[in-house]
Amino acid sequence: MRATRARPARRPSFQAALVLLAGMLSAAAATQAPGAVDAADGAALFRDNCAACHGAGRQGTGLGPPLSPRDYRYGGTRGDLARIIRNGIPSQGMPAFGDTLSAAQIEAIAAFLPAREGAVPAEDDSTRAEPPRTFDPVPGVVDTLDYAVRTERFAEGLQTVWALAFVDADTILVSERPGRLRVIRHGVLQPPVAGTPAVYVHEHRWNQGGLLDIALDPAHARNGWIYLSYSHRLERPGPDGKPLAMTRVVRGRLRGNAWVDQQVVFEADPATYGDPFWHYGGRMAFDREGRLLFSVGDRGVQELAREPGRPSGKIHRLQPDGTIPADNPYRGRAGALPSVYSLGHRNPQGLAFEPSSGRLWETEHGPRGGDELNIVERGGDYGWPVVSHGINYDGTVLTPHTRAEGVRQPAHYWRPSIGVSGLAFYDGRQFPLWQGKLLVTALSPRELRLLTLDGERVQHEEVLLRTEGRPYEPVVGPDGAIYIVTDAPGQVLRLTAQEQRRR
Repeated sequence: MRATRARPARRPSFQAALVLLAGMLSAAAATQAPGAVDAADGAALFRDNCAACHGAGRQGTGLGPPLSPRDYRYGGTRGDLARIIRNGIPSQGMPAFGDTLSAAQIEAIAAFLPAREGAVPAEDDSTRAEPPRTFDPVPGVVDTLDYAVRTERFAEGLQTVWALAFVDADTILVSERPGRLRVIRHGVLQPPVAGTPAVYVHEHRWNQGGLLDIALDPAHARNGWIYLSYSHRLERPGPDGKPLAMTRVVRGRLRGNAWVDQQVVFEADPATYGDPFWHYGGRMAFDREGRLLFSVGDRGVQELAREPGRPSGKIHRLQPDGTIPADNPYRGRAGALPSVYSLGHRNPQGLAFEPSSGRLWETEHGPRGGDELNIVERGGDYGWPVVSHGINYDGTVLTPHTRAEGVRQPAHYWRPSIGVSGLAFYDGRQFPLWQGKLLVTALSPRELRLLTLDGERVQHEEVLLRTEGRPYEPVVGPDGAIYIVTDAPGQVLRLTAQEQRRR
């Protein structure tokens, strides 16, 4: 990976412009009754208070940048503008004004500023309605470059299976996103585990929340700890009455078929919870030292992904009990969350440590294009949303930058997006020719892919299997077989080598 260099002084940004704009609006806002604002007020406020900084035609001056769609770096739809004014961008010097300006006043400002045309859908490419597609038969045999691979259904009758974890060779845990933890024992699916935490599942078809990942403590054989990530909902709604939720991590044990001894490992400040029902992240992995790393997506508030004081858009690192490791990069830094390990992520869907090197690899959804495979390093900035290889869903420019000083480049990216989801390094006896290679699942084309690596570079990519349901995660079992979890149908597939084609 490229070394991180010191960042140069920033040019005045669109967000910094809003700092000046909002600051000058405060006095005027105080004299107006909430709700008594229309678009004309936005124009008058800009003319009277902001033209000196941004120019009468919003063309920009030495004090403030242009306010035009081609210059926006954080989206640029009307909704983006209102959200940025409401939430602020601390690293750009812009405070949040949601508590000092009414919703009507914020909307008036956003209505006056020029916005990018088109509505940006609130979902990933991977969740859009897809045309009928062909898929490989199960049970059946598929040909790959190295093997004839036999596929079979290991478990079925499930609903949107998101994750799988082996307790031992005969016991598997699976998570169903609607909120059920299931055990497969000796190949037999057991009833749902009782007492697991309540999850937030939105009724919208683009919902991405629910029960997410499962991870076993490295010392599970001795202590029995099992870790779950999920979308956690506050009891109180947001200002507009919508539910507020955020990614949460807990640990507990199984006693019989019941979840017991639950402890909260990570819970964000309630003030950081939001109402979007997507981009929770939620993947978990333990490093060689037994520390837990997990992802939290940007929660649809993209400009906060690089804010070290906010939990969203980050990879976090904790001790198994939730305490902060002594060498976390932001520990002791004023205004930053000490759990943050890296920042600038959109929606990380896969985490896996490379057995040979101990490096952490991560997959994350881009917008329209720009899905990424990253090597995650301590304190790394991965750029979202200022740097991206994707564009907005409506085809407009999200950001003109694919590179920036101090921002880590992906090891590999996909354009168009494949809806990249889980990943795992192959480390087993069933497919010796794949040893050390990377397995990646893709939600949009519904594929399992094999990536051959040369150090930090993807040398070759091969489609191994096309599945009927969307595949959320590949897992290498103790037997060396590859297990894949899918939705619609909710099932677990098992892949074994029938014949080796290459010697």
